Amino acid sequence: MIIWGTRLFGKVDAVPGLGYVATKFGHINFVPLIPLESWLVMSEEGNGWRGQAIPFSWKSVLVAWGRVALIVASVVTFFAGLGRHGGNGLHASWPVWMLTLLCIAAIIASYFWAGIAKASPERALEIARQAGVPESSLDALRRAAEAPIAAAVPAQPWTPPES
Repeated sequence: MIIWGTRLFGKVDAVPGLGYVATKFGHINFVPLIPLESWLVMSEEGNGWRGQAIPFSWKSVLVAWGRVALIVASVVTFFAGLGRHGGNGLHASWPVWMLTLLCIAAIIASYFWAGIAKASPERALEIARQAGVPESSLDALRRAAEAPIAAAVPAQPWTPPES
């Protein structure tokens, strides 16, 4: 059976309190093939989602295709490891098994690595503007983005007033 249609792939640039960026692809059997449009996804309900179309996000497209490539590579190296195992024992195929584990680790890391998963403060504001978020809400995003920076900067030491 062949499953085809459109679906969101390439979840990147999460903005707390706003959403994340994903790209709608034409797919066959859940393999993203043709990128159609990028979206700021604000909420998900069951199989549906609510969001706002934004300009095309090549980061989202490349991440979607990269994740598929890593899945294919992990499956190929897994079966290559089984084939190499043959009668030579596990020691003959350990480099192939390590490559399989690296591919799996890269897939998992792509969902948590800050450079991919979370939007920088500048990118968060850009995404919000592209989605048509009102200026008053942009101020709240700016404050939220600046809060960790302000917390990381040490306060000036107190000096007693001169008498």
